[in-house]
Amino acid sequence: MKRLSFVIWHLTFSLALLTLLACKGKKTQDTEIIKTDYVAPKPTAPKTSSVDAVTDEVEWIEGRHYLVTIRGRADNTLPMVQDENGQKYIDNSVTIDVKRADSTTFFNHTYTKGAFAHWLSRDYQEKAILTGINLLGPDGNVMKFVVSLNYPESSDDESLDLLLQVDNMGNEDVSPFVYNDRDDLDMMEQE
Repeated sequence: MKRLSFVIWHLTFSLALLTLLACKGKKTQDTEIIKTDYVAPKPTAPKTSSVDAVTDEVEWIEGRHYLVTIRGRADNTLPMVQDENGQKYIDNSVTIDVKRADSTTFFNHTYTKGAFAHWLSRDYQEKAILTGINLLGPDGNVMKFVVSLNYPESSDDESLDLLLQVDNMGNEDVSPFVYNDRDDLDMMEQE
């Protein structure tokens, strides 16, 4: 009798264990992951990015005063760039105008992305826009500017910056922007 009861208990325990294990393996509909397909935004009319107009008065060669005006605009005459979703963007042109104290023009030039093509990768030439030019200030016989190029609607951290220098004879020079240049100029301005 003890043996029969032990066998029944053992069979009951085994069936309960098998039932538990069988139930544990089943999934309910509540735990399924809902999947959705990504739908890229549809392109709209060509977009523009704003480039502000800035005017600064600076003291430069032998303490003379110059008025530096930088104006940017969306330029419909330039080739448009296109992002991976097919959205088109109008590129910018930026004009630097430097006038002497007597209002005569010392330097006036309009820049497009093409002016900096030598420094741009093929990808930047095809997909980036000229986002702006900023005055760093005078340094000896040169006036320094930072030229920024970027993919449309990207953060500033992703921009390609170039150093544009205009000397006191009106000659231009472009080189890669080294961030120490900005630190050096910030220190000069504080003095």
